[in-house]
Amino acid sequence: MTIPSSAAIKPDMDFVFEGFDTTNEPDDVAPRQTDSLSYLGGDDDDDAAEQLPDMQNDELIKEVLTKGIDLRLYSQQIEQELSQLEDEQLANYEQHETALLELDSEIRGCDEVLANMEKLLVNFKSSLGAINNDIQALQSDSLSMSMRLKNRVVAEKQLDKIIQGVVVPPEAVRTICDGEVNEKYLECLIEVNKRIAYMRVHSKQHRKLKAFQEIQPELDRLCLRASSKIREFLLDKINDLRSLNTNAHVLQTSVFLKYRFFNHFLIERHPEAAVEVRDTYIHIMRQYYLDHFEAYQRGLMKLERPVADKSDVVGMEESTTKLSLFGSAKPVIRDKTNVFNLGSRAAVLDPSDPRAIVLSIAGESNERYPFEALFRSYNLALSDNATTEYDFIMQFFVSPKARQKITGSDMTRMVFSHIFEPSIRVGEQFVKAYLETTYDALGILLCVRIIAQLAGELQRRLVPVLDSYVNSMNMLLWPRFQAILDGHIESAKRLSSSYRGKSKLDTQPPAIVRRYAELAASLLRLNIGRNTHVVALSLARLRTEVQSYLTHVADSSSDKHASLVFLINSHDLLLTVLYENGFGEREEEVASWKQELSTTVLEYAESELENHFGYLKQFVVDAEQQSDIGQIGADGLSRVAGIFNGEWRAQIAAINSSIIQSFSNFRTGTEILHAVLGQLIIYYTRFHSLYDKRFARRSGSGSSAGPTGPGGMCQPVGVQNVMVEIKKYRNNF
Repeated sequence: MTIPSSAAIKPDMDFVFEGFDTTNEPDDVAPRQTDSLSYLGGDDDDDAAEQLPDMQNDELIKEVLTKGIDLRLYSQQIEQELSQLEDEQLANYEQHETALLELDSEIRGCDEVLANMEKLLVNFKSSLGAINNDIQALQSDSLSMSMRLKNRVVAEKQLDKIIQGVVVPPEAVRTICDGEVNEKYLECLIEVNKRIAYMRVHSKQHRKLKAFQEIQPELDRLCLRASSKIREFLLDKINDLRSLNTNAHVLQTSVFLKYRFFNHFLIERHPEAAVEVRDTYIHIMRQYYLDHFEAYQRGLMKLERPVADKSDVVGMEESTTKLSLFGSAKPVIRDKTNVFNLGSRAAVLDPSDPRAIVLSIAGESNERYPFEALFRSYNLALSDNATTEYDFIMQFFVSPKARQKITGSDMTRMVFSHIFEPSIRVGEQFVKAYLETTYDALGILLCVRIIAQLAGELQRRLVPVLDSYVNSMNMLLWPRFQAILDGHIESAKRLSSSYRGKSKLDTQPPAIVRRYAELAASLLRLNIGRNTHVVALSLARLRTEVQSYLTHVADSSSDKHASLVFLINSHDLLLTVLYENGFGEREEEVASWKQELSTTVLEYAESELENHFGYLKQFVVDAEQQSDIGQIGADGLSRVAGIFNGEWRAQIAAINSSIIQSFSNFRTGTEILHAVLGQLIIYYTRFHSLYDKRFARRSGSGSSAGPTGPGGMCQPVGVQNVMVEIKKYRNNF
């Protein structure tokens, strides 16, 4: 341990040593102290100054300085301790000398072992370097081999594609040339077609390859051979369709669609043969469908039940006469309910029944049908066969590539048109023959709705090839429908112009009313959801003529009461039929006749009041025209009140009896009675008001004033008394 000298300590800090009085110290102490401490710092004060900060932190020095120990004594003590420690260390070394020598010997041995290890590791490093060189060489060789392998694999794949696309298996060649046309032939043809397609696609790319140059002629000859055999096979199968007993749809599914690739192959590889197959099929199927549809049409015509003839119009006479063989007139009573009443005929529009009439079953049952049922059956057969044929043509005669293009659809339409054109003409002639003789407007409109359903179903099936047929049917049906309705309108005109007044008017509705009501209700039922302008306009014209006829009949009678009853009964019957068919006042037809009925009922009410209370009505009208209430004669008021008081109950009973006898309809009779009695109350209330004003009395006080009024005038019966009496007739119907 090194203790810094006082010279080294003194420059930095002043030390005060406890127990020493430096002021009384002899003069020779300071020099001795300096001499005794000079060994601590040496002569180099700068080194001591540098060591001083470190010594200040030493615990031993701090303790010496703190306790004020004599440094010289402490130095001597330290020297003694060092000497003693040195002796102890020498003794200890001598004691362990043998062990140290052995340790030295072991260290030398270890050095020799480590030297040998160093040589071994150096040799190992050299070997590793050689191995590393070998590995690098192997890696280089591996990369080279991998690259060559990849190149060979790529070349092999390309060659394999070429080989697979060019080489035709010998078995396939033998089957194509000499084998029977069947499913195995189809599989081989598909393989050959793949080779042909590959050759065509890659002929320019590999035209220099010898394999391509050699195989191309062979494939061409193989293609010709396959086309020849396929052509013969397809033509033979198509010729099997000539027999009427053959089910073409079964043959199409089991043979033609199963081997449709044969025809696709001809279309792509041998178009001339494909055209021959297509034309042969068109020719045979054209006649096949024509024969079947003609036979079906003839059978349907035998099942027709005529519904209407030329005389079946709304304006026909209720009975007609027919001359017998000897010229005598014989009345013929007609019962043509279905001519004007739709009834159950609308069931033909039910889409839930897709069945057509089977001729054999219908013939055995001797059942007859209206034309619309026959028309529906024919069109069901036509649409079903057209759908099946359209799908077959699309799959068989159009290749998959052309099917995605417009040309494929055009080809399908062309083939279908050639096949079905005669059958469509049969359907048109079927309808034309019916339209030339029919006068059944409902039947024609049902046929129009059937055609509309057919068009919607074909649209749902995505079969757009019967649009021209649908249009032609509409062009045939609508004009005839309009002509028949024009005939009904003209018949109503003729009936009106030929009517001659009778001595006594029959107040019951004429036959034309019920015919028109049933016809109108039937036409409206068939027009629900379609709102066809032709139907609505024709009904409006017919309605005008029927109303004109009714007005003419009513005006021709001199009995005003009978005329009004006749009109009310007629209007009521019309509305009853319309209501029974489910039509409300929102329907124009109902609203129009409802307005006519209301007007006529109001007129009838005024007429009844004129007949039974004419004096009261006339007096009220004349009195209300006076500018001054005082101008109304008291005698007139008294006279009217007296007459009314004497007969009002009897007259109300007479009105009730007349209405009961004139109107059998409870609802209508009740409305008319309420209208008449309501008008009576209105007029009587107005009379009572005039009476009270004239004699300055409050309204309604007359009922309690006794039988005579002011000045001996007759007191009128109170309004409340009249209303109580009227209430007794509320439920008479």
